[in-house]
Amino acid sequence: MVTMGQLTATLDPLGLTIPIVPELDDLTVGGLVMGTGIESSSHKYGLFQHICTSYELVLADGSSVSCSKDENPDLFYAVPWSYGTLGFLTSAEIKIIPAQRYVRLEYHPYHSLEDIVKAFETESRRPDNHFVECLMFAKDQAVVMTGTMENGCEPDKVNRHKLLFSDIVNRVLFGPHKEQQLNVISKWYKPWFFTHVRGFLKRGHGTEYIPLRDYYHRHTRPLFWEAEVRMLH
Repeated sequence: MVTMGQLTATLDPLGLTIPIVPELDDLTVGGLVMGTGIESSSHKYGLFQHICTSYELVLADGSSVSCSKDENPDLFYAVPWSYGTLGFLTSAEIKIIPAQRYVRLEYHPYHSLEDIVKAFETESRRPDNHFVECLMFAKDQAVVMTGTMENGCEPDKVNRHKLLFSDIVNRVLFGPHKEQQLNVISKWYKPWFFTHVRGFLKRGHGTEYIPLRDYYHRHTRPLFWEAEVRMLH
């Protein structure tokens, strides 16, 4: 029952991460293996099972078995998407890669379906993009986001955002279109991520830095857009 939130809380201080971190911090390793795990880094690394190198399962007869591409490979490749029908997953060995402190995220708004599809395909093929995501707000309204991991964020921008309601301070001092600010989106007073993204449809292209762990769990608070829908009903 190890969750994505537990994994990132453990690995982030060590400067490490797993290549694919699905956005909700309560998602478990077992669920992502047995079901489907996909994320904005999947254009580079595939689905969640593609970063797993071995599994251990308890089968229906009570026996414990290990599997990998070299040991019991038929079982290893059958486990993903099996939804627990083959056995109870008790452990998984997952690849770990070096991480950096921030994600430099660019927001690209588009207003036609053709442009949206073209941009998403193009950005997904660029090897320098660590993350690619598209949020659709209508058939012809979307924001394509591209991100790269960065260790540096300009010191003055970091210090400003240590203040409570610092985003308001920045708007007063620098205007609403100030580029490349640090946005700590996990703060309680921050807008839900999808509503923040929606604003770029009117504001146009923008760039900002987000702490890596904040970026990973950007959709946790609103459950994507479900919180807004439930509140309206």
